[in-house]
Amino acid sequence: MYQKSRSKVLLAIVAFVCMTAYSCKETQDSVANGETVVKVNLLGVANPTISNDNAVSKKGKVGQEATQSKQVGTVPFSSSGSFEVTLTTDPQSPASDELQLSASNRATTTTDRSPLDENIKYKVLVYDVDGNYITEKLYTNGVGDQDGIALDAGKTYSFIAYSVNSTTSVPAVVDGSKLTEASLKGIDSDLMYFSGKMTLTAGENNLDVILKHQYSQIVTRIKMSPNTTGSITSIVTPIINPTHVSANLKLADGSLTYNGLNKSGVNVVFPALGKGLREVTSLPTMLIHPNESAGTLKFGSITIDGETKSNIVVPDLKVIPGQRYYLDLEFKTCTQNVEGGSGMNWSFAERKQDGVVGIVADGVFIPNGKALEKTFTAPGADYGFVFDILQLDNSFNMEVNGVKLAKQEIQFQVDAISSRQNIKFADGSSFSGKNTENGATLSSIYGLKGTALAPLVKVVISRTGEVTMFASKKSGGALYPLVLSNGNSFNTFLWDGAKTNVVKVTQLVDGETIIKGAGSGVKKVSCNLVK
Repeated sequence: MYQKSRSKVLLAIVAFVCMTAYSCKETQDSVANGETVVKVNLLGVANPTISNDNAVSKKGKVGQEATQSKQVGTVPFSSSGSFEVTLTTDPQSPASDELQLSASNRATTTTDRSPLDENIKYKVLVYDVDGNYITEKLYTNGVGDQDGIALDAGKTYSFIAYSVNSTTSVPAVVDGSKLTEASLKGIDSDLMYFSGKMTLTAGENNLDVILKHQYSQIVTRIKMSPNTTGSITSIVTPIINPTHVSANLKLADGSLTYNGLNKSGVNVVFPALGKGLREVTSLPTMLIHPNESAGTLKFGSITIDGETKSNIVVPDLKVIPGQRYYLDLEFKTCTQNVEGGSGMNWSFAERKQDGVVGIVADGVFIPNGKALEKTFTAPGADYGFVFDILQLDNSFNMEVNGVKLAKQEIQFQVDAISSRQNIKFADGSSFSGKNTENGATLSSIYGLKGTALAPLVKVVISRTGEVTMFASKKSGGALYPLVLSNGNSFNTFLWDGAKTNVVKVTQLVDGETIIKGAGSGVKKVSCNLVK
């Protein structure tokens, strides 16, 4: 029995060795036969940056100076209003579009990129070292595990990937049997392209692909400056020129040829304005065009702050293929303060009197929860009233001709004793709370200070009595629009543009009480008078 068992063990060992040897031989034969597989890894989509060869001219673009990534200028709207124009490249654009490919390592790049949307189709074509067509494979982004491409180890291949950002199809290649002749014809949608070479080794090879937009995109944003009243109520036939109807792409080198100018230009699509918006952003507008230094955006008409103008043209846009741009038009009205405005400047420390907490203002004790006030007059002004607050602790309200600015005290502090916080930024951020832009926590209002040129809080009352408010998220920072919350709301005033208006500023006392700033009526003037 021992001998039989020993024989069985020996037979099993021999069988195992033979099977292992056969498997190794099979693998060696497979490698010898050149069988290997290429796994395609789509890393995302990147826009090319502006190279030094294509740097924007420093003069003459959008009317004034420009840099490689920013173009600025001014476009007149009326005698007392204009658009400050800024054309910038997408801040998410990469610093380089150079790719490094290898069989053993994934492609590396220093670029920022965004993912391709789910279910977008893209195709990968393979050519040998002589440029002969080998095979191709259609992929759908995000749909299950994708099979690899079987090719020969030890050989060098050219890989071409492309997409038109569609969930339904990709265009067919024309004359695809030779790489030197292969092309895509008449592409009028969002063309993306990748090209790379790789020498394959035995086993699995990783081909990392970053698609690159071939056409330009412009996102147009129109907004009103904080000093401007009213809203944007109509935008009619905004058109960008020049653009072509389509283009052809040569697969070998990615070069483009363009097919006929689109004489009508391309329409810029904005969302519905409703009763009016102070800021509006278009959908991306695609331009099929080579390097352009004289692109234009033309409005059939635009109505802003109650005034309509036709054929407003934003000229000299420097646009480079494959790049996404932001075209910002900030509407500004030229104004001057009307004599007779008044400054507010008080700061009262917290006091306790007979066991009651409050402040002493001008020799008078005011307990917490009671109002401190100051009244002044503002001469008639045809463009309303502006109140700039440089320092605040930590709430206020106003009256104009006996009507309160807001139904409740406007409370900026989250843990105030006398009232609850009832104002926040339009983007959802709040003082002493989360900044939705970056997730950080904003300071309390009393921890910030503004300047005459960069106020902490700005109140704008239009000539029709409409109220808009703005605030900065940091000392001396940019102004962001505010909205009332927790049941508070603005009233509408009867502002008198011809007669004197009575203005009263009030504060509910809540410990230390501070307000520093200045208010004044404003009038429209010719922009030629503003230095």
